[in-house]
Amino acid sequence: MNEVNARAVPVMGGFEGQFRKVHKAAWESVCINGVAQLYPTQFEAETMAWRALHSHLCGVIVGTGDKVSPMRSKAEAQFGAIFKKGRKIEVERR
Repeated sequence: MNEVNARAVPVMGGFEGQFRKVHKAAWESVCINGVAQLYPTQFEAETMAWRALHSHLCGVIVGTGDKVSPMRSKAEAQFGAIFKKGRKIEVERR
């Protein structure tokens, strides 16, 4: 059974924060833009691992309870605010 957890692993130059998600057995490193982060203390590494795990578990839900759709985010980035207050506004390309 997988369990949610976080830990600090000593590596050369400091500590690396790692966390384990509910649906995966493997440990994942705390990364920023795909680069694993090193921390000077064990406490800081473990704290950042817990924060990354919390962000993963709670960051995908918006206020209405709907999950954030990557396609909707791409559409909003490309066309601007096409979804307002639950209504879809038709976008005309010319």
